[in-house]
Amino acid sequence: MKFDTLQQGITFYENYARISDFGTHLSSTKKRKSDGKILVKYCVFSKEGFRETPRIHTECKKKRPITRMGCKAKLTLKLINDQDNYEIFSFHKCHIHALTTPNSAHHTKQSRNLTLAHKKYIMDNSRANIGATKSYRSMKEHVGGYQNMAASVTDFKNFQSDIRKHIRGKDAQMLIENLKRNQQMCSSFFKYEVDNKQRLIRVIWVDAIGWKSYASFGDVVSFETTFSMNEYCMVFAPFTSVDNSKSCVTFAVALLYREDTESFVWLFEAFRNRMSDCDPTCLITDQDPAMKITIERVFDSARTRHRLCMWHIMKKVPEKVGLTLA
Repeated sequence: MKFDTLQQGITFYENYARISDFGTHLSSTKKRKSDGKILVKYCVFSKEGFRETPRIHTECKKKRPITRMGCKAKLTLKLINDQDNYEIFSFHKCHIHALTTPNSAHHTKQSRNLTLAHKKYIMDNSRANIGATKSYRSMKEHVGGYQNMAASVTDFKNFQSDIRKHIRGKDAQMLIENLKRNQQMCSSFFKYEVDNKQRLIRVIWVDAIGWKSYASFGDVVSFETTFSMNEYCMVFAPFTSVDNSKSCVTFAVALLYREDTESFVWLFEAFRNRMSDCDPTCLITDQDPAMKITIERVFDSARTRHRLCMWHIMKKVPEKVGLTLA
């Protein structure tokens, strides 16, 4: 058989492998030294060859199953003269072991393919902070089983990783645009700042519900900076309190790149201005020197009392006091 291009020959063997219930992968290539033209291309069975044993025997964290069994089934494509056409030079059909069963044929590489519906489902779940594994399991229930998925959980994870790589460097701009759209839809407030390299260093967001909740339950406010993001190490700082039914309410949220006096002054002034310069009666924070200086500078000391969080105090008692109390 002859093919117009090398890719047509490779696609032909992959379709043959899918119908015959086995997987393939591309092996070695012989090229011409003068211009790098591919002269010979080998398409082999996924169980071709044997696994290479490491020279230094180290303890592996996770043992991989043995998939290479030395099968010699392969297809060899050879260049015809100096044209771009290729022909089948050799073909080994026999396998030394059983092929994939019909129940597990959907796990082969040729049978797995992320459709547009899969990608749309993963992207929608990513916006709701649903991971790839949970998305895979939930979609399995919609289609009636793993055999109807036509993709693996690894494919879901790889696509979600590709999404993160694609938006890397643009996610801060996406956040600001999303806040602007929300501001147009409802009466909300947000403010942000960037550094000299146009990197987002701090942002605060207050929606209409948080503003109304502060008018009713803003006498005691808790400000937490114990949460941090994994990738950019920005601190997530919410302003929270409790209502009459002892349920948690959120007044505002912020992201800070640094926990210094300048950042806290900017944040507290923005929060105070949005809340119509209405200072809380009590502001509960952790023991941070920069935060203590900022609160005395921004808020009215005659009205606002600064208190430390009891959870942080009790957490530090064993390491500061030790067995003295016993």
